[in-house]
Amino acid sequence: MRESDWIQHYIAPLVHAPGAARLQDDVATLSMSGPTIVSMDTLTQGTHFLADDPLDTVGQKLVRVNASDIIAKGAEPVEALLSVAWPENGSESDFAALMKGLGLDLEQFGIALIGGDLVRTSGPLTLTLTLTGRCLDEGPVRRSGGTEGQFLFINGEIGWGGLGLDAAKKGGPADLAQRYRVPRISPITAAGTIAKFATASMDISDGLLIDVARLAAASGCGAHIHLESVPLAQASESIGEIIDQCASGDDYCALISAASDITIPGFTKIGILTSVPGLQLTHQGAVVNTPSTLGFEH
Repeated sequence: MRESDWIQHYIAPLVHAPGAARLQDDVATLSMSGPTIVSMDTLTQGTHFLADDPLDTVGQKLVRVNASDIIAKGAEPVEALLSVAWPENGSESDFAALMKGLGLDLEQFGIALIGGDLVRTSGPLTLTLTLTGRCLDEGPVRRSGGTEGQFLFINGEIGWGGLGLDAAKKGGPADLAQRYRVPRISPITAAGTIAKFATASMDISDGLLIDVARLAAASGCGAHIHLESVPLAQASESIGEIIDQCASGDDYCALISAASDITIPGFTKIGILTSVPGLQLTHQGAVVNTPSTLGFEH
């Protein structure tokens, strides 16, 4: 089957937006009005997912990592462009599985696919999704809006991505491996909460420690994390195990700063922005040495 046939058979059925012109043109018309943002993420086989990961889960992960970025900005995902660099030896059944997973999560998160590109490659499978978002306030909640004395909050558990990756590599429990392959992200309803309460926000993709450090630095602050307050995938009193979970990636919950005198529905307070640059860690009041590796970096 030719590439154009694959597009019509597997991708076109996922496209319903009027602005997509049934994929019969070289451009699409965006439906956005009001404050609009755009994000793009790329997944490459062997770097962002394992070679033996089921391709339906890879399609789901592609949607989720992009939607997570949009939601963390206090916005709702709207429309997407898809780029697929498909290996020359890739099978049609594998492509069908990829599109099935992609379509499943496009529908779940209310995202309209409006176009994209499909090419053959001699390299690894490479997938890119560009996603637009509709801001629920005057604009996106940036990383840079935090100030000294504001508290840090997250809305999920930390460590599932790292534990799931380990299970996927070692043939561990299937349900644990699935937490890596199809990460749980903030619900779309969290966008409204973030738009209402957050002064700074980002999603946690490379690890809690490194992303807290990034948000603090962007806000011109340092950060102090109370490790005993962090909701963990696997509860532990071992500092080493706690740090391992806090430095693993692929968790995709939202990290925000907000005023110190409020309770935010669905979010857990884990620390505070400080005037001292850098990252400080404590556990039950005792200082914990900051590890040399804070998270995943390409």
